[in-house]
Amino acid sequence: MRQSLISFRGFLLTKDTAHAIEVLEGRGAELGWKVRLLGPAPGSQDGNPMSLIPAGREVHMVFEQGDSSKQVSLNALWGCAVPIGFTPKGRYPLADEPDANVFHYFGPWRTLHDRLLSEGRGHLTWPSVCCAAQCDVGMWRGGREAERLLQAQLHRIGRNCGPIDGVIGVRTASAIQSLGLGQVTIPDLLKHLYQLEEGKRSSSPRQVGHLVLPDRQISVTATGGVKVARSKQGAILTVDGPGRVVLDIGEPV
Repeated sequence: MRQSLISFRGFLLTKDTAHAIEVLEGRGAELGWKVRLLGPAPGSQDGNPMSLIPAGREVHMVFEQGDSSKQVSLNALWGCAVPIGFTPKGRYPLADEPDANVFHYFGPWRTLHDRLLSEGRGHLTWPSVCCAAQCDVGMWRGGREAERLLQAQLHRIGRNCGPIDGVIGVRTASAIQSLGLGQVTIPDLLKHLYQLEEGKRSSSPRQVGHLVLPDRQISVTATGGVKVARSKQGAILTVDGPGRVVLDIGEPV
């Protein structure tokens, strides 16, 4: 099913973006940093096809700790946010840059992003990610929404149909044919794709794993479908779906 935007501390975000911020807050707290959200303002770029703000996947934030300089704070923020899954808008952590504290959380569209880059289609990557993310939350204001949403959902279930352009070309048609449904309408195709996604989630068994590192200082954070709990000798990982685990290993205790 499509996602819904939620109000998270005064900002409209997707649930997984909000969860990633909560994970970042926990990771920062372990190192003595506090996260402060600065934006974006809800509705600030409604209708902009080249923005992740309408999709609830752009966050403006800073790390705060005493009288730390902007550069030190930014370095710490990048060091914690990037491993969790946030992508900085800027290329380098330079405190004087206007977008230094702007981050994107691609979520399920990370694969789409990486696929297009790997194909040498960098010029189509950002428009496709923005379009897929906006369609996913019902915020796309451009044309051919049904076709673009279909392409986005094909990517979501692992069918690479190229850029999200709304054109049912050879690659999109081939991806549709791989579903083995014959001649069906776009609404029926979308319904089938949502059912496939839900079935995949419900059929995936929960798995529990143990990370054992006795006599070591460790810090473990997880996002997505992975939950982590500390144990006496390490950590317990509960896996309900795809996610990310970040492990820091310190000195012996």
